[in-house]
Amino acid sequence: MGGSSGSAAANAASQSEAWRNRNVDRAVEQINTTYGSGGRQADVDDFLGATRSFYNNELGRQKNVADRSLKFAMARNGLAGGSASVDANRTLGENYQQGVLNAERLAQGATANLRNSDEASRQNLISQVAGGLSLTSGASQSASALQNNLQAAQGGLQASNLGDVFGGLASIFTRSRESAQERRGYRDTFDNRYAGGIGFGGPR
Repeated sequence: MGGSSGSAAANAASQSEAWRNRNVDRAVEQINTTYGSGGRQADVDDFLGATRSFYNNELGRQKNVADRSLKFAMARNGLAGGSASVDANRTLGENYQQGVLNAERLAQGATANLRNSDEASRQNLISQVAGGLSLTSGASQSASALQNNLQAAQGGLQASNLGDVFGGLASIFTRSRESAQERRGYRDTFDNRYAGGIGFGGPR
């Protein structure tokens, strides 16, 4: 009698464990399916494209400012079309190409961080499943984690991450302004000194 009841208890425990394992397997499978879905891959691809555009737009904005500043700098000093202008524009072009590479590096890095966040949250949910997280809760938390990861990645995009791409041209712009100010100073001094004919036989 006692042996029979003991066997029944063992069978019940075995069945309960098998049922729990099946639920764990189903929950893990669902989590993996959610994280590995084509929809999530589309989200990641869209994020990469949007991030690439974000940094390239910032690069384009900086280049427009640098183009205008360089054009005015060369014109102020009568250097437009000369060798100094050619050299400065070559530097601008090199800076731009480096900026393109940096923008792509930032986009790829942000996307890799998003994938890493997804993997970390996937592993965390799987460990929770082993601890008793239900199938329904696993599905809900998977969707929530994926959305949170995407929002966090989007929030990390900052134009300042690209840096001052054309900062190397700052010295050219500064020298141009200083030279223009010096010329104005000389001109003002000359005009004041000889105003009213002073120096040309006028009243002293």
